[in-house]
Amino acid sequence: MSIPKEKVLLAVAAAATGVAVVGALLSVTGTISLPLPAPVKYLKFKKNSPRSNPPASSYPDYANSEHTFVSPSSGRTISYAEYGSADSENIVVYEHGNPGSRVLPIGASLKGKDIRVLTMDRPGLGFTSLPVLNKTIIETAVSDVGELLEYLGLDNKKIILCGFSAGGPHVLAILKTFPEKIRAVYCLGPASYFDDEATWSQLTPGAASTNKLALRHPNYYFYKLVSNADAITDCSNVIENMKGMSPPGDKEFLATHPVEALGWQYVNYEAFRQGIWGYALSCVEIFGATLATKPWPVLGDLSTIEGIKGIKVTIIHRESDLLVALSGSRQLVEMLKAAGADATLIVPEGPEGGHFQALNYGFDYILEQECKSA
Repeated sequence: MSIPKEKVLLAVAAAATGVAVVGALLSVTGTISLPLPAPVKYLKFKKNSPRSNPPASSYPDYANSEHTFVSPSSGRTISYAEYGSADSENIVVYEHGNPGSRVLPIGASLKGKDIRVLTMDRPGLGFTSLPVLNKTIIETAVSDVGELLEYLGLDNKKIILCGFSAGGPHVLAILKTFPEKIRAVYCLGPASYFDDEATWSQLTPGAASTNKLALRHPNYYFYKLVSNADAITDCSNVIENMKGMSPPGDKEFLATHPVEALGWQYVNYEAFRQGIWGYALSCVEIFGATLATKPWPVLGDLSTIEGIKGIKVTIIHRESDLLVALSGSRQLVEMLKAAGADATLIVPEGPEGGHFQALNYGFDYILEQECKSA
């Protein structure tokens, strides 16, 4: 029986892509001594990393402080910033979106409030080192959070978790790993691995096509990200790009709040401080495992998580969100309820609707619910 020529070509292309991706991953970790495929040799030396600080005057720094420390278990660098009030007992660990970083664009609104927000650069982003060898971004990030709390002497405190967009699965992984440390959880427009083809019609064409590519061809998706590294890590047009992905409410907000809009640009600038690798690995991990049969690392089947009975988990997701489908959050709440969590879905709307404004609404809600003296 002869094999159609088209299938032979597809098989060869798939094999070549797989070799290139493995070579790229190994070249990043520095654990390969064999000759690299030609495309990887080229990509390895693309001029997208490292990058220096932008001019200090380009964005008002609303963080109270920024720090790095060395992980006692891995020797990696872990980077974080603090917002709000350093002496507040309302301690929030914030997990950013993707791309994202320790920079919190709404930091100005937290000045003087009874809240202490710890924002971290995830592995490979900002100043935080790439993941531990043979560990995923999520697995390493969860460990980093535990080490941060111990480093700050907060390991015996009950904390509030807040995750925006791709930070949603990260806070759920922290919840699963340290349920005894968690006071409440807030997921703002969270990414969800429950979304399937039926929900893609709810998204922008760009978001839908990205989901399809990542889900069906994760190796090629990774290779494409690395191939386009120079364009992706160029943050000069990030605000215009965000406006193009956003509904009218987000567009208007970004246009009328230039300081916060510039904050979003700085968020992305810091995300690519080390180049493309942390972002690309995280994208494949979050968006390339979007089926229940391929759950994210650490989490597994959310409905079977133990130890979270009675813990308050609030999902805030706008119906006008065109980047992450609301249907995923509806299913997320049901699975958390099945595990015994006190899970609630809030669907606020108004002129500030969209994906990015879930962050503003979410922190206002946290201040109202968790920080009564704020």
